[in-house]
Amino acid sequence: MKYILSKLILMRHAKSSWKYPDLSDHERPLNKRGRKASVKIAKELIRLDWIPDKLYSSDSARTKETWKRMAKHIQQVDVEYSRKFYHSKPKKIMKNIPDDVMHETIMILSHNPGCADFLEHLCGEWHRMPTAATALLTIKDQNTSWKEGGNWVLEELLLPREL
Repeated sequence: MKYILSKLILMRHAKSSWKYPDLSDHERPLNKRGRKASVKIAKELIRLDWIPDKLYSSDSARTKETWKRMAKHIQQVDVEYSRKFYHSKPKKIMKNIPDDVMHETIMILSHNPGCADFLEHLCGEWHRMPTAATALLTIKDQNTSWKEGGNWVLEELLLPREL
């Protein structure tokens, strides 16, 4: 079976605020740096022509706000928020995304350590994933499940402080 998926964008949410100690971890918003980083990453994805067709995202306030700020620049993306992606490990992320993804480019917006661990599973290399880090991956073999470890090539790792 040949799959459609050929590109994957894996992003850790932008920098969150600790300004409101009464909020739960799930409810924390972005801070000023995080708001700026979200826009920087969106503009760089546009410049590189890496636009997702589908977004799978944690439903935390900071991931939603990260995407809300990006979506002002990147439109017409099918978005799916779920608690299932909140602080999830790679196996749980994969379990909650279909095997037969019917999109050419998907984006996963989540948290660490899951993002760094998932990136390592996908491309076989460990990379630090600070806030708003965004990995751009291409599939090696479209005849193999996209979930297969090592079936991805890391093309670029975008870090907001370097943009």
